[in-house]
Amino acid sequence: MRNLIPRLGVAVPDCLTAATYLVAWTAPTQLDPARFRNLLAAIVIEFLVLHASALYGFGIAKREDRLHRRAWILGGLSVLYLIPITFMAVQLRTDGPILAFFWLFTSRFAFILIHPESAAAETRRTVTLWVISLLAFIVGTIAVNKIPLPSFGLTRQFVASLSMSGHPNPKAQPPQITIAFGVFYFLVQAGAKFCLAGAGREKERAATFDDGQSIG
Repeated sequence: MRNLIPRLGVAVPDCLTAATYLVAWTAPTQLDPARFRNLLAAIVIEFLVLHASALYGFGIAKREDRLHRRAWILGGLSVLYLIPITFMAVQLRTDGPILAFFWLFTSRFAFILIHPESAAAETRRTVTLWVISLLAFIVGTIAVNKIPLPSFGLTRQFVASLSMSGHPNPKAQPPQITIAFGVFYFLVQAGAKFCLAGAGREKERAATFDDGQSIG
């Protein structure tokens, strides 16, 4: 129980993101068209953040034990990936992609600062989360394209308002496909981070107990 609040801390951002997608699906009129379009673009941005986590987990984290150095590395990664995100924002004439990137990037790597681990443990945790995220992307993409999805609040009138507001041909793909994917994907992220944060602490306590037994 004593670690419940920190574990919830790393899961809450993704829960909030999933809840936002759920609102966009069931009551989209609560969001203006520009904000709704940002949610559609955020899935592409999340894929870039997922790529950044692979780079961090496979190539960088295992070489650096010091937490402040990892923070600097993450800062450098954010600047690197911010370049294409800024280009996207300029093309769309909105700062939505930039704000979404910072939110998703922080959500992805918050557990590194909240639950710091050794370099080896950090690498395992980051890679595990990356694998879970990739599987969620694949399974979610297949599911939302194969399973008939209700439109809920995404009426024809609302979709038409997206078109009038500059949405690129919303009839090409029903928006509920992307929105439903967001609900599924970010709920998986929240659950995975909650479990991984707890698993790290359990291993740490087990190792401490074993050391105590050895000394005794």
